[in-house]
Amino acid sequence: MNISEFERAKPQETHACFMEIKDKYEALLKETVIMDESDAIKVEMTALFLKDLKEIYKKFLTGL
Repeated sequence: MNISEFERAKPQETHACFMEIKDKYEALLKETVIMDESDAIKVEMTALFLKDLKEIYKKFLTGL
């Protein structure tokens, strides 16, 4: 395998992982009903995680 084949194929699995994680945490945000403080904390942490994930994903797309 030459380097260009490796670089072309490598991101496919990584991209799939990004999408699975994004979908998982977006679903968690939608499904969580805030009943008490612990639920609110879970929602806030999930939202922060998604924000960070989106920043990492932008860098992934640009090749950084």
